[in-house]
Amino acid sequence: MKDYDLDQPMDRLIDLAVRKFGEVEFQKVSVGDFTLDVLQVKDMQRYIDQLVNKTRSGKTVTLPLWAKIWPSCIILGYMLTRFPFAEGSRILEVGAGGALNGMVLARRGLPVIITDIDPDALLFSRINVLKNGLEEFATVRRMDFTKDRDENRFDCIVGCEVLYAEAAYEPMVRFLDEQLAEDAGAEAFLALDAKRQARKFFTLASEKFSMAKTSSKYNDQGSGEERMVNLFRLKRKMA
Repeated sequence: MKDYDLDQPMDRLIDLAVRKFGEVEFQKVSVGDFTLDVLQVKDMQRYIDQLVNKTRSGKTVTLPLWAKIWPSCIILGYMLTRFPFAEGSRILEVGAGGALNGMVLARRGLPVIITDIDPDALLFSRINVLKNGLEEFATVRRMDFTKDRDENRFDCIVGCEVLYAEAAYEPMVRFLDEQLAEDAGAEAFLALDAKRQARKFFTLASEKFSMAKTSSKYNDQGSGEERMVNLFRLKRKMA
C-alpha cells in the first residue's frame, strides 16, 4: 500500500480520502471536557462490500479496523485528559488509527508523535490533526513497532487495541523495552476490550515491567449489553 504525501493542505488530503473511501464526514467525539472532530467514512458498510467484491476468491480481506472509534480509546482518552504528565514529557502513540488519543494529548498542549503502519490511518490522522488545529503539538509519522525504532526514548507510550493479534505480543514487549525511557517515572498505557485477554503478552511483559490494571464498564450501543474495557499501566522494573 502506497504512502501518502501528508504535507499537503487539508482539502487535498480529504480529496484523497474521498477517492479511496467515498463520502466522508467529520463527527464530533467528546472525551472528558474535550470535543474533537474525527473524520469518518460515511458509509463504511458500502466500502467493505466494495472491498470484498474486488477481492479475488481465497484472498484475505483486510478490513479498516483503524477507522472505528473504539470504546476502549474513549476510555483511555478520558484517563489521558487527567493524567499529571510532567513538563517536557516525550509521548508516543502507536497503532493510532484516527489519532483520537494523540489529539487528546495535543489538546492538552503536550507534544506527541502519532504513529501507525497503515497509510490510510495516517491519512485520516493527519486530516484530524489539521481539522482540530493541533499541528503545533502533534506529528504524524509511519512506524511499525515490530521493526522500526525512534532515535529517542519516550516518557510515555500509548496504545489502544494494539494487542488484537498474538503475533504482535513479543514485538510489542521488545518495542516497549527499547523505546520507553529508562527512568522510574516512564509509563506505557495500553487499553483493550476485556474480551481480548492477551494473557501471553502480559506474561511476557511481566519479566521486564510491573503492571497495574483498572477496568471500566460501558454500554454497547449496538447490542445494549454491558461490556468492559481493561486499561493497563506498565512501568519498567528497576534494578
